[in-house]
Amino acid sequence: MTRLRRPARPVLVVLVASALAGGVALVTFQQRAAEAEAKLAAAERALHPAFADAPELWDVDAEAALAAFEAAEASGAEGGVGRAEAQALAYLQAGELVFAEEALDEARRAQGHWTPGLRVLAAEIARAGLQSDAAREHVARALATDPEHPRALLAKADLALDARDGRAAATALARLAEEVPAWAPLHDRRGLALELMGEHAAAREAFERAVELDPRWASGWINLGRARRRAGETVAAREAFDAALGVAPENADGWLGRGLCDLDAGDGAAAREAFERARELAPHDAQAQVALADLAAAEGDGAAAIAGYRAALAENGRDAGVWVKLGNALVRAGQGAEAEEAYRSAIARAPQLAAAHNGLGAALMRRGAVEHASTALERAARLDPVDPHPWMNLALLHEGRGDTEAARRAWEAALERQPDQALARARLAALR
Repeated sequence: MTRLRRPARPVLVVLVASALAGGVALVTFQQRAAEAEAKLAAAERALHPAFADAPELWDVDAEAALAAFEAAEASGAEGGVGRAEAQALAYLQAGELVFAEEALDEARRAQGHWTPGLRVLAAEIARAGLQSDAAREHVARALATDPEHPRALLAKADLALDARDGRAAATALARLAEEVPAWAPLHDRRGLALELMGEHAAAREAFERAVELDPRWASGWINLGRARRRAGETVAAREAFDAALGVAPENADGWLGRGLCDLDAGDGAAAREAFERARELAPHDAQAQVALADLAAAEGDGAAAIAGYRAALAENGRDAGVWVKLGNALVRAGQGAEAEEAYRSAIARAPQLAAAHNGLGAALMRRGAVEHASTALERAARLDPVDPHPWMNLALLHEGRGDTEAARRAWEAALERQPDQALARARLAALR
């Protein structure tokens, strides 16, 4: 008896169904992979926007970029490098520098080498931590790899401004001008560089261009206010500081500038109010404290002035100019020995500061240390070819020693620097 064979159709159906299921799974996998790659690409764009869209690292939304990388990784993408870099930037923006360094190190290890972008991030972390040498090294290495890297050029300019090297800053900024010609902060920085180079008229034009491009750029208004005040335009300067405060009411520099204009206008009460507001907004910034001490000195309150300068130096003992102001206040208070110490502290921090040598010479002269005083005053006169005061002090010193001819030459030198100096004219006439 012949056995009937079962038809093969069910097996065929199963095989076809399995093939269809496998095809669906493959399509689903490919779709998910494509979605993951799309999310990763979006995260990369968030972290590395075009320079024109976010010139500074502070303009990048690091938290959004970090969230985008985490979403991409959750979809199966490999975003370890970008996620760690975004985390480092987020920590930098939050001021968490130790954590920023750790995250940056993770990004570098995941990448396997330094990229220009990672170098720039490392430079900004170092700069925020006041490690200028390390920051400059990272920027130099970034530019060695990519000489036109825009954020590396911007970092180079900022570091040059920090070091008061206007020419280096201007050179770096000029290379960025084609990239972002209408970016207000670029013109603001250019103004600062020109100021350092002594080109004050051009600097003022740069600040004016900055606020023309972006009337809400508070820093540009503040720098324009400073430039106008330097030119003796008190009313116009105050208008600029008021514009800054209209944009950023909590800006301490704006209040400081307004107070200085009020002081120039003879309104001590308004100046004090503005300085105190500036100090309230930036309690660890010594500038407002110095301004309050200057106001006390102008009002004849020597004790308050001395206390104010000392408080400012407790916040920032590196400012040689404040040491000179303290020395001057101590001289007026009859505290000669302490004044000498203050002037020497200024010289230790800024050996080329003529005012410090002049102050020291005057203090030494008061206590009869004539030879040392003469050396200090001659040094001051060489360092500053404009200020008449070192020559005036030298003239008084020579008069005290009975050296009429030397005194006459010193008074004449003082008048060459300031022809309308009444005291110098009177003393010189008395010697003839």
